[in-house]
Amino acid sequence: MYAHQVTNSVEDPYQTAETAAARLTELAGRHDVAVVMGSGWAEAADALGAPDWESPVDALPGFAAATVIGHAGKVRSVTVGGTKVLVFLGRTHLYEGRGVASVAHGVRTAVANGVKTVVLTNGCGGLRADMHAGQPVLISDHLNLQSESPIVGARFVDLTDLYSARLRELARTVDPSLAEGVYRWRRSPRARPGPR
Repeated sequence: MYAHQVTNSVEDPYQTAETAAARLTELAGRHDVAVVMGSGWAEAADALGAPDWESPVDALPGFAAATVIGHAGKVRSVTVGGTKVLVFLGRTHLYEGRGVASVAHGVRTAVANGVKTVVLTNGCGGLRADMHAGQPVLISDHLNLQSESPIVGARFVDLTDLYSARLRELARTVDPSLAEGVYRWRRSPRARPGPR
């Protein structure tokens, strides 16, 4: 339905996000917090409570259907203790070939909808010997080894407190054993250019 907008979202990703946010506001209202459930986290969304609204994510402008195993391809609105939470059950990955604007589209849409706090989750490997598979880790910073950025045009984005120390400390009040790490972002082997 929105195939044209998906393929052309790199032309003006901010306008595409505004359009998606307007539709989202029509369908589910404004939200305070957004949570993006990465690979392996979809079942955790159910722990937030029953959705007030749910839709396939590709029903919103600029979004494509989920293609990665472990991603439900839905977006839902859940009220948690009086706070409206926008939950993306999956996301677009750079290795899917839709470009970096499509990867950032969910967060841009959430912010355009009024969200002030975004919680990102993912499933990834690690290099530290003191960590094990399945261990939750709080991200304190990231290294972009992609040589790509979702920021378009003459925009300044202050990354000083991108990974909020306040929110990481709040998470440690729930589980004091949570470790911190730095996320290293690099292209998946599946997405390397050249013959396959």
